[in-house]
Amino acid sequence: MDIAAMSTGMSHLQTQTEHAAKVNSVVKDQMEAVGQQALQLIESAAPVAVAKPEGALGHRVDIRV
Repeated sequence: MDIAAMSTGMSHLQTQTEHAAKVNSVVKDQMEAVGQQALQLIESAAPVAVAKPEGALGHRVDIRV
């Protein structure tokens, strides 16, 4: 076995593994940021309407068969 070639291969593999871990971390952070932005957009687009009934309008349903 060629020890130098094996050492170079292992070093290359370790570099790839570290790079993949860093990319995954960046992707995770970006997905969390996009999720927060989506929640803010949903909250701002759909204000909660509170029903304030005034009078009897809409309180009775007239059903005749």
